[in-house]
Amino acid sequence: MGLEIAAVSKLGQSVALRAATEWLATNTDERTLSLTEIAAAELSKPTQQAKLKTLVDHIGHQVTEQLETALERFSDADIASSLTAVEEALSSVDLSDAALLAADADPEVLAQRIRRSLPRADLGRCHEIALDQSCRYLVQIIRNLPSFQPRALAEVLSRATAQAAMLDDVLSRLPRTSLYAPQGTDNDDEFRDEYLRYIGATLDRLELLGLTMKDRPRLALSVAYLSLTVSGEKRARDNWFAEPDQHAYSGMRVESALVRRTYVRGEAGSGKTTLLDWLAVTAARSGFTGRLQRWNGMVPFPIRLRSYADKPLPTRPEDFVTGWLAGIMPAGWVHRVLRAGKGLLLVDGVDEVPLEIRPKVREWLRDLLQAFPDARAVVTARPAATDDKWLAELNFSAVSLEQMSPADVKAFLQRWHEAAEASEEAQRRLVTQIESRQHLQGLASSPLLCAMLCALNLGRVSDLPHNRMELYAAALTMLLDLRDAERGIARILTTSDKTVLLRDLAWRLTLGGLSQLPTAKVHEHVARKIRSMPNVDEEPDAVVAHLLERSGVIREPVPGQVDFVHRTFQEYLAGEEAMQDGQVETLVAHAVQDSWTQTIVLACGHGQRSQVNELLTSLLDLAERQPEDARRLHLLAAACLETVSDVDADLCDRIDAIVKDRLVPPRTPEETASLATIGHRILRYLPASLDELSLAEAEETVRSAALVASPEAMAKLASYASDRRVQSELLKAWQSFDLRLYAEKVLAEAPLINGMAIVKSTTQLPHLIHLRHLTRVDMSLTEERLSSLGFVGQLSSLVHLSANLTGEIDLTPLAGHPLQTIYLVNAQRYRNVEHLPEVISLALYQLEKWRSLDFLRGRSLLSLHLSAPATGCDLSVLNELPRLESLYCRNWSDPEMLAALPLLKDLSLAGTEPIDVRPLSKRSLTLRLRRTSTYVGIEELGPDVRVYWFD
Repeated sequence: MGLEIAAVSKLGQSVALRAATEWLATNTDERTLSLTEIAAAELSKPTQQAKLKTLVDHIGHQVTEQLETALERFSDADIASSLTAVEEALSSVDLSDAALLAADADPEVLAQRIRRSLPRADLGRCHEIALDQSCRYLVQIIRNLPSFQPRALAEVLSRATAQAAMLDDVLSRLPRTSLYAPQGTDNDDEFRDEYLRYIGATLDRLELLGLTMKDRPRLALSVAYLSLTVSGEKRARDNWFAEPDQHAYSGMRVESALVRRTYVRGEAGSGKTTLLDWLAVTAARSGFTGRLQRWNGMVPFPIRLRSYADKPLPTRPEDFVTGWLAGIMPAGWVHRVLRAGKGLLLVDGVDEVPLEIRPKVREWLRDLLQAFPDARAVVTARPAATDDKWLAELNFSAVSLEQMSPADVKAFLQRWHEAAEASEEAQRRLVTQIESRQHLQGLASSPLLCAMLCALNLGRVSDLPHNRMELYAAALTMLLDLRDAERGIARILTTSDKTVLLRDLAWRLTLGGLSQLPTAKVHEHVARKIRSMPNVDEEPDAVVAHLLERSGVIREPVPGQVDFVHRTFQEYLAGEEAMQDGQVETLVAHAVQDSWTQTIVLACGHGQRSQVNELLTSLLDLAERQPEDARRLHLLAAACLETVSDVDADLCDRIDAIVKDRLVPPRTPEETASLATIGHRILRYLPASLDELSLAEAEETVRSAALVASPEAMAKLASYASDRRVQSELLKAWQSFDLRLYAEKVLAEAPLINGMAIVKSTTQLPHLIHLRHLTRVDMSLTEERLSSLGFVGQLSSLVHLSANLTGEIDLTPLAGHPLQTIYLVNAQRYRNVEHLPEVISLALYQLEKWRSLDFLRGRSLLSLHLSAPATGCDLSVLNELPRLESLYCRNWSDPEMLAALPLLKDLSLAGTEPIDVRPLSKRSLTLRLRRTSTYVGIEELGPDVRVYWFD
């Protein structure tokens, strides 16, 4: 930081000296003299010369102050090299009256003239901005100093105070313009506040699918948001470890799995768009807590890819801001936000653009993130659209949204009924039905299907649907007819008429690879279609208006565009239209395109037996002709059996044989994920025992059953529980089922590896008593915010503890436990730290600064993670840790003392203030630095310091 200030000050004084020299020099010869020499020639009294120096110094300070603000985001190294080059360029440029007039006294023209005189090299953004600003200050100073007459110089200097005040005013009103701020940044903060208010207001709503537009209450997303869980293979740990965790994980809340760049994959209705909306609203209000707390202050930019299915992707970041505010946005504002690392790109729906466009989407993301490498990004897609490595080369970590657990379903039901102002009796009735009927438990596994069950339950006393086809049909009947009929609302179309029109629109969208149509096109299609509907007498405009207002199935999300409220409705209706119109060949022709998968599956549910036989046979025959697509086509054929009610027995046997012989057991996570498309039917193909399977096959078989998360799946997992190789996978699946039943039926006799169980929620604790072989517990409670560690008293075998805390935390409950590692974060402060048991790895992060570290004295720690010490805190206690090899310091601004730790091999430094790493220059160690932190002296580190960067 000191180097930066010195370099900026030096340039500021140089600008002031150059301006004053041009002001005082009366001829070309004098321009070769220094300012001191000119002043000595014109001013005889030392006091007058002192006044001149004071005026020039004051101008220099003014320029420095302006430059500091313009250059504050650049590193010391960039500033030092760039400003030296600018100073040299300014020293040689002609600033005579003739030269300035030739440039129209325009600083932009002057800057361009200087650039043309420089070698053809890219000197960087810092140089560009510094040169632009310096030219503006030079021209403004020369313009605003009074015309110089030698005999009047003494009189001018007698009014130096007034001159300085006048220049203060002139320079303060100069916009801090640059390549990224062509019109200055004066209105940035005001527009940012307005934009964030707009995002918070427009996206803070949760649509209750299942209720028509007018019946749908406005529910605040920020209040009703339900966090879901994800699984993945790799995630960069933000708080505790500098290196990524390379192990698979499951059951983690999605907000905790998000890193700088995250690719979120999830099936239809799994909550992808809702997640992005929640992120946008929470960022707009700086409401993140826990691991996402560092995202507060980010500016969200929601980007719906469905809007670009039939038009080019935006090439100007300013296009990310749409709606009413676009017209008042300061020029270059989005660029500045993204360049400053404050942008949060929320890109929704890779699967909603045509297959041939997706490579362009990836290239677009690549270009965007290369231009703005510090921006954060969350991208969503259905799993069938791409694999989890699709964005790996862009350093995205991929996660997959999991089905809702029983606890999630109960929470969803409660929030939905409260929002709909439904009776408690209706909620109890639905809960009872779901708990007692296994098929409903499967249907309630996603937010979309769960919402449909809730809506149907409100108006029904008979049994709820038994499968997806029945559920979609019942939901559409309710939306298109029953609610209006119950309310006595006049209808201008019959239910069948509405269905015909909506089917036609759905098919047109699907054929075009689109998710929405211009409203004008919808009017054209409806007008064309009703010509073939003899019983429809209404005008097309009235029909479209009625469908938009009363159907609850299509909507106008933005003026001028129409889409289906959920893509599942589009796929269901498009599948019905395909079978009604005899479009089997068209379905087969698109079978290898993932965007058609659900349309084809649902079409089988609508088709007659002959049509279904033709479609499935064509899929299998196509797989034989195109072996490169065989697995995809075989999976699709198997998935279609979910919706088929009648098919030739021989064909059914053929598909069964293919699944058994070619698809099961899965061997990789990718194969397991693809098998999920078959749904609950996969259970019938899984082996009764794992004995004949390899380790990989056994693990993936357990994962396949766990993905179904039904009572039948629990029974299947219980039959695998005695296999020692799959204990970890069985424990990961626990939270996807009823906790008590799973503990009793699956884990009770499981031969846990080394007697260890990993627990991720305090809700699992009461059920540990059922695990008869349990001798050790690893508690990873980072997804909850705990205000006490009192629960530890229930455990006698706790060996690992990780917890996310709040408030003041008493550590006394940990005393006496055989713990090996402790990771505790986010408490306000810890009490009774002296009661900590002896461990080999310890992490203690508190919001207050440590006043004393005496509790560490003499401990045999190998690894230590600590938040910042207070000023005056005695750090010498760290010298009394004889085995300490790894140290993570958060918000430690001065690591000088750490350089003396003799055994230290691995040091991680991160914080919000600049950190001087020069004291470590002669050490031999691995130094891990956070990309978002600022460091001084990295270039001075010695060859034995190995630097690694982490997010």
